[in-house]
Amino acid sequence: MRTRSLAILAGLVIGCALSLPVRPAVAETMFDEAHYKALADDTSPDTIAPGTKITRQNWQQYRKFMPVWLQALYSGDYHWQIGSGPEFTIEVGPTHDFPLPQKYKEDTEKYAGQTRLVKASTGGWTIEGYTAGVPFPNPEEPNKAAKVMYNTWLVFRPAIIHYYTYDWIVDQYDNVSKVETDDTWYQLSHLSEPGMPVNLPYANGILFAARYLVAAPEQSKYTTELQLQPADPSRFQESYVFLPSLRRSLRLSSAARCSPVLGTDYVQDDGGWMPTNFDAHYLGSKKLLTVIMDPAKAYSAAAYIGGGGTRSGTLPGWPKAGTNKWELRTYDVIDLQPLPVMGAYCYSHRIFYVDKQTKIGAMAGSEGYDRTGKLYKVLWEALVPHDVHGQTTILNYTTGMSLEWDFQNKHATANNDEPSTIDEAVPAQYRDAATLATPAGLASVMK
Repeated sequence: MRTRSLAILAGLVIGCALSLPVRPAVAETMFDEAHYKALADDTSPDTIAPGTKITRQNWQQYRKFMPVWLQALYSGDYHWQIGSGPEFTIEVGPTHDFPLPQKYKEDTEKYAGQTRLVKASTGGWTIEGYTAGVPFPNPEEPNKAAKVMYNTWLVFRPAIIHYYTYDWIVDQYDNVSKVETDDTWYQLSHLSEPGMPVNLPYANGILFAARYLVAAPEQSKYTTELQLQPADPSRFQESYVFLPSLRRSLRLSSAARCSPVLGTDYVQDDGGWMPTNFDAHYLGSKKLLTVIMDPAKAYSAAAYIGGGGTRSGTLPGWPKAGTNKWELRTYDVIDLQPLPVMGAYCYSHRIFYVDKQTKIGAMAGSEGYDRTGKLYKVLWEALVPHDVHGQTTILNYTTGMSLEWDFQNKHATANNDEPSTIDEAVPAQYRDAATLATPAGLASVMK
């Protein structure tokens, strides 16, 4: 930061003050339902032709097809923003069919109509009668938003999915910290997997377990977090961390839902959250631009701005042009507002764009507004088509890149993943779910 002598500059400043234009304050995106109502309805005849290229110069023509966070990036009002270089060009392609995995689809048909909403003591909704598959295949009023919420909360997950990720955490000065994690997810209840029971005998009421092991840097190596999401939507999540310096694990507070995960910009509630603690509002059925990565390029660090933890420019983690195509997909848009039981929660609104076909809630990103209604954080996944038991589809965790952009503190966490492995393709050392998906299993981290 350069300085000047006030004595020298005083006269110049006074002389120019009246002639210089006043720079407007930075415009912040505030929560407003009107922003979502203005998005393109799925019944609208308006569309974007395949082959269209969207840039900083012409984006306003297509803004009604963009999630609100993407409009904010194009606006130029934030530290993180879309640049004018060719690498930021959005190229539109045709819309793909990504069917539900076959067993999950069969279970949806088998158990259709059995799941029902029940009012919870928190003022929100819980569910009863759910077995497997999509709980509400054709969500309608009343309480359509709550039904969509449970569809994405109970999105398909394989029994085991494993991936290694190269992370870089960026601050407002473009300083980069590199982290590598070895991640495994275990689905323990409400499975839709060929040849497996719906509920595993060692599930103990847990829906899924997420296990994140730090592999680098050396000073943090073996630090591991385990998140347990109960199958009962009204039960608190459980979080444990193994500290290698102590050779033991500690249970984290269940109330710390906004605390960071392993020092990143992700918070505990990004991985698992309690639906009963939110009041869900339906914001419409929209068709929105969605990135789908090229499997041949998606896993390379060079496919993303700042890939590999180099200086990250205006938007770390953005998938570069030529590594992907964008397509229009239809979404149910819901607004989750925390109920009083949540206390001083980090978000006043959590916006989920739930893909109507796959029920995934981060394909078009999800937005969090702070307690004053200002846009705060965005969670986004650049997904890659993946083979699931012989069928090409996409899953929550088949990502080339997953991102958390903090619009207010000018922080970002970008995760460049290696290709995921699923079920029998998962390396043998990660398959013992009965041990590794439990707090007791953390004792094996350094063995």
